[in-house]
Amino acid sequence: MAERQAPGSDGPDPSGWMLTFSDMMTLLLTFFVMLISITSLEPGTLAEIDYPEQGGALAPARRGPGSLGFSNPSLVSALAELVGRLEDLPPNVNLDQDEIKAAIFRLEPSNDPDYQRLEREVTDAVSVFRDDRGMVIRWDRAIVFPEGSAIIREENMVLLSRMAELLASLSLPFSVDSHTNPMSDLEGGADAMAAFGLSTRRSKVVLEHFAALGLQESRMRLGSFGGSRPVTREPSRGGENSRLEIVIYTPAKSSWKG
Repeated sequence: MAERQAPGSDGPDPSGWMLTFSDMMTLLLTFFVMLISITSLEPGTLAEIDYPEQGGALAPARRGPGSLGFSNPSLVSALAELVGRLEDLPPNVNLDQDEIKAAIFRLEPSNDPDYQRLEREVTDAVSVFRDDRGMVIRWDRAIVFPEGSAIIREENMVLLSRMAELLASLSLPFSVDSHTNPMSDLEGGADAMAAFGLSTRRSKVVLEHFAALGLQESRMRLGSFGGSRPVTREPSRGGENSRLEIVIYTPAKSSWKG
């Protein structure tokens, strides 16, 4: 039986519905602000982010020397000149992968006891290309992180340190953008917030490593995209979606000063 209204009542009080609608809009705005904050962070905010690692605490950034330098300045000069001319190149132009990787990583049997393994991983898991942002150095997730983890692989830490030396020599702003594999439950899978959290932790720990090596935080930007930008939807190639991209911005594409 329908409940009888009290005498003198003209109908249900709309204020209850309006309060619920107001609460809903507040929650939506809060959600969008949170998404914006984790996908585009301003420089100098690295220390304010602290995400728990799955199964343990987020590993602290490894400390290293603050003075950086190259043993092969001719290769660095050639690469710096290439980056400076990127605005004149068409997007997706084929770059000389061997020369660029040699300039970035400087792998030599005399300097690296694990030379053959490192060279193989760089050859198979790193690619360099140009898009409308500038130069992009794409790392497969497996060369930097175990699946589902934001702890850098200790045996490949030297590769990130060499990358830091390149960034120090160029004096250009850059971002570290992380992407997860939407087909992997360990990478967040269909849980968008878990995927965004993992990709944010990965970008953050790489930027912390760069900062520990002496790079200025004012040049850095953190990009976190979760599984929202896959490069393939084929399950057999799903691992390609989980990647780390270091984007070196051309001067015209950047509002930051090095």
